[in-house]
Amino acid sequence: MLDKLRHVVERFPDLEGMIKQQCADNRFFRSLCEDYGEAIEVLRGWEASSSGRGLKRTDACRALIADLEQEILLELQNRNDGV
Repeated sequence: MLDKLRHVVERFPDLEGMIKQQCADNRFFRSLCEDYGEAIEVLRGWEASSSGRGLKRTDACRALIADLEQEILLELQNRNDGV
């Protein structure tokens, strides 16, 4: 499993099988998961930063992560529903 995909599986461990299958079958979904992983890594870096600008960035990054989580779950739901 790609390192960046690991973050999605860590976030949604009970969906691991579905995540892996969707990543294998769907480039768009795999890209979402990679974006999510990159956002998690960036957030961790900014959280470690002590600069004031880092606080604004962490808030924006957390919002992006929440949006990506919703989109990932929607894609998995669509797959499950056969859409």
